[in-house]
Amino acid sequence: MKEKTLQKISAAVFLGYIGVFSVASLLHEKHSFSENENRALSVSPSFSLSSLVSGKFDESFETWFSDQFAFRDAWIETKAALKKASLAIENNDVYFGKDGKLIRRFAAYPPKTLDQNISAVNRFLNDNDLKGNVLLVPTAADMDRNAKPGGAWDFDQSALLDQIEKEMPDVNFIRIDDELKQAENAYFRTDHHWNADGAYLGYAAICEEVLGKDPEKFTLTQVSDSFKGTMYSRSGAFWTEGEPIYRIEADHPDPVRVTYDDTQETDSLYSEKRLNEKDQYMYYLDGNHPLTRIDTDNGKGNTALVIKDSYAHILMPYLAREYEHIIMADLRYWRSPASQLVEDREHTDVYIIYSLDNFAQDPNPVLLR
Repeated sequence: MKEKTLQKISAAVFLGYIGVFSVASLLHEKHSFSENENRALSVSPSFSLSSLVSGKFDESFETWFSDQFAFRDAWIETKAALKKASLAIENNDVYFGKDGKLIRRFAAYPPKTLDQNISAVNRFLNDNDLKGNVLLVPTAADMDRNAKPGGAWDFDQSALLDQIEKEMPDVNFIRIDDELKQAENAYFRTDHHWNADGAYLGYAAICEEVLGKDPEKFTLTQVSDSFKGTMYSRSGAFWTEGEPIYRIEADHPDPVRVTYDDTQETDSLYSEKRLNEKDQYMYYLDGNHPLTRIDTDNGKGNTALVIKDSYAHILMPYLAREYEHIIMADLRYWRSPASQLVEDREHTDVYIIYSLDNFAQDPNPVLLR
């Protein structure tokens, strides 16, 4: 008898908990965006008889409820903390690295996509009689080996670069993996991008291998100490403290004009308003745009066409010292032929600048033409 009573009490407590939690989730204030996860949340689904019969309403309601349940951020953080306490080395493919570093895993990619991207770059350069400079930046998952937890496994990215370099025999393939391995601080702690110090290594390599000159000196001025990047959002490690963002300034800067998508013009490489948002990496060149034009008053008469992902953004304050004109095209959004952006082949340097993991997985470079 006592056992049945105990079972009834346990069931009542459990059902009561579920009921209270469900009601709280339905009544609490709904949000359209999660700051911690840095993504839009599902909106309340519209009901119709056809959606109910087809099952789409149930699916949409489940997605909406999972995005809008009460104390969502606390639950996500608790899950991540419990995994870390149980000695798990990652959560959502993000390593809990040493010294609070959050490192994105790179342990798989679709070989077909990589092969297609390599072929697309070779074809684009050959068809348009262009000499290309390819900089594929390896990530912290392999370069920052001292920060990775024990038992972590990822691709040998230097070996992958060896493979890609062999399949791009006619390009100037820029390697900085040795420099990144030796660097003490080349990547953000909470984000997947390289930081200002890491990007300087890329700039120095370009100066040596493309421009034939010594790199200039720059001053880093801190503009924020609260950057919490994509790995912070993805890992659920919401206890991690923010980190600095720096303005990169030459000793004698040239005036610049930046035009986004041939419509919005500004006189700065930096977007101050982005420092008030979750993704402060957008401080550099205002985040992702299909087409970005940078014009300087340095009078050098040369142009750089940069086919890129967001790894290139933090590199541009350095590169803007070396070119009078820079044209940046992001193939995730830019659908017109990139070849139309090259007006003067004699004075234009073409760059393909991506993070290595993104180049191996992003299907959009095949659109290069």
